[in-house]
Amino acid sequence: MADSRLKPLPQVLARRMPGGTVLVHLESNRIFELNETGARVWELIGEGLERDQVVQCLVQEFAVDATRASTELDVLVADLEREGLLSTS
Repeated sequence: MADSRLKPLPQVLARRMPGGTVLVHLESNRIFELNETGARVWELIGEGLERDQVVQCLVQEFAVDATRASTELDVLVADLEREGLLSTS
């Protein structure tokens, strides 16, 4: 998944809230909640950053090592993709 472009799908609305972000999948009417870290990932993806760029931002902003940031990003991206909120290309 290195260097892949991550893209929020157009049928998803995001709303920043204290402590995270709420995502609403408009087609299924399902609601998802992201914690502060997940919310930041969603913002970075929305800015058009590639996967490796998101990892670098996480390392800098959350003082986490690159391996852990990469692993946790992959888990979150897989979850978001499975729920139809995000695509990778």
